[in-house]
Amino acid sequence: MPVADRKDTKTAILDAAERLMAEHGVNGVSLRSILTEAEANSAALHYHFGSREGLVEALLARRGHSSSVRRKELVDALAARSAPPTVKDMVRVIVDPMAEMLRREGDGGRRFFRFLARLQSDRADVHRRLDERHFPEMFAKMRPMMRKACPHLSDSELERRMNMVLDTMLQSLANAEFMTEEWRDDRYRDALDEHVESLKCFVAGGLAAPLRQASNHRSAEGD
Repeated sequence: MPVADRKDTKTAILDAAERLMAEHGVNGVSLRSILTEAEANSAALHYHFGSREGLVEALLARRGHSSSVRRKELVDALAARSAPPTVKDMVRVIVDPMAEMLRREGDGGRRFFRFLARLQSDRADVHRRLDERHFPEMFAKMRPMMRKACPHLSDSELERRMNMVLDTMLQSLANAEFMTEEWRDDRYRDALDEHVESLKCFVAGGLAAPLRQASNHRSAEGD
């Protein structure tokens, strides 16, 4: 391989880990497999990342930090408004930074999103812990905003639906047809824009839906 095409060791490890962890899960792939694909050794991994968790944190920071910064900007803008946030406002806060990252990063963003989707499906919440550690003010503002936007939901039901929103967003985008091929031209960005608008309508409807009463549920079963 020509020297100009060679990746530096740190990038090679990150790229290999991103692909393999997206396919097999954070704990479903050995560090040895990652190092073999990256053509690196364990000393390099420990030097750059320290541990498996450090490697995952570095993967999240590489492409995800900008999305968290953007989400904080949107949350701060909502907090400065006099009007209370709506469900659509909150959906934009959740979805738009991720969509902007995909538009900006192209094929690299596509691979990262598949990694994120696997983290979510495995319930590996390291990405949330990182955001809460690095952006505590954002989360302190976002939680009461969600409650104001969804006063019809109890705290436990809101938490349940937020997990559904994250599952839907990540899996829907990671597995969309335009995400299965190499990102080549503006057609993919157009497809992404259409998909994101449909996604936001869908998840907003789920958050806005009233909670079905247990008595109504029992009555329907009796019929």
